[in-house]
Amino acid sequence: MSSEDYIIRMIRQATAVLARVIGLKNAGQYQEALQNIDQALEGLLSRNADLVLLLDDNSLYSLLMKDDKLDVEKLELIADFFREEGDILHLQGHKNASLLSYIRSLNYYLTVGNHLETSSPAELSQKVESVLQSIGTDNLEANTLWDLYGHFEKGSDFLRAEGMLMGLAALAESRADALAELRNFYLRLLALNPAELIAGGLNREQIQQKLKDLA
Repeated sequence: MSSEDYIIRMIRQATAVLARVIGLKNAGQYQEALQNIDQALEGLLSRNADLVLLLDDNSLYSLLMKDDKLDVEKLELIADFFREEGDILHLQGHKNASLLSYIRSLNYYLTVGNHLETSSPAELSQKVESVLQSIGTDNLEANTLWDLYGHFEKGSDFLRAEGMLMGLAALAESRADALAELRNFYLRLLALNPAELIAGGLNREQIQQKLKDLA
């Protein structure tokens, strides 16, 4: 079996496990669902599940590099499993552990989107929305807010992109960069046609006023 065939087979198996996990979750068989998640993560990363939990994001990305490119297909699957884990832990009442799983899932979805040249696919955007509905944005660190800003601008959701920058401007460590980016953001928006702006939640008059307020 070639290396490519092996990877395709692994991804198909992981996809089948994901469907099983969702079924177990819906049936209330939480422990078995979590065991399936651990086994799937072990298969996708070739690491013991306990070690996977200890990996920071950059270390996990390093394991997914192939020919100097990030394997975004695997990463999206891993994000799916962490999102399901977040759901299950939430249903079990483990709020802090659930939040950590959701945040990892969100970061991985956003990283997948960052590595796609075209606008974020609808399915990926729906997954991001699903996680945000579960956790909101209050508990997110600056790096995640920056990625959400890029995600929303890429998807032409300009009002929410602006909201992420406003959130970053409220943080001492990112205030200066966020205010500078707000100006650049507004200038980019002014180059768009009015219909695009309105569809994204803003209009030209609002943006011009916001630029004046930043001056």
